[in-house]
Amino acid sequence: MLGVVVSSLAQYSLGRASERAEVRRSARERAEARRNERVTHLIDFLAVVQEAERVAVDRYHHHLADEQWQARQMQAVDRMWVAQKTIHMLCASEVNAAARRLAYDVQDVIRKGPEDPGEPQDEKVWAYIRPSRKAFLDVVRDHLK
Repeated sequence: MLGVVVSSLAQYSLGRASERAEVRRSARERAEARRNERVTHLIDFLAVVQEAERVAVDRYHHHLADEQWQARQMQAVDRMWVAQKTIHMLCASEVNAAARRLAYDVQDVIRKGPEDPGEPQDEKVWAYIRPSRKAFLDVVRDHLK
């Protein structure tokens, strides 16, 4: 009788340990999947910001402002804000704040141009955006550690 009780307790303990291990493994897998999803959306955001930067360079360095440029500008800014809102939903508030600051700076440089009217304008566009881009990348790096 004692053997049956000990055997039952051992089986119960092993079953519980196995369940706990499965729960931990499942939690690690979910965390890794969420991290991968965030990384994918952060990279997408950087890609659309880069396209919007090219729109600004085309406007102020290459002096484009035709209808085709206008359509490209509207599409790039819209895509950038959609990507930023995705970051808002998926990432920590400090990552979202840095993404929003970068998006506002890119939008401002597209609409108003760089603050310095001198040549070369492409470098002025990048200089205008550089601080907020660096801040965003630094926050993301720290967040992903």
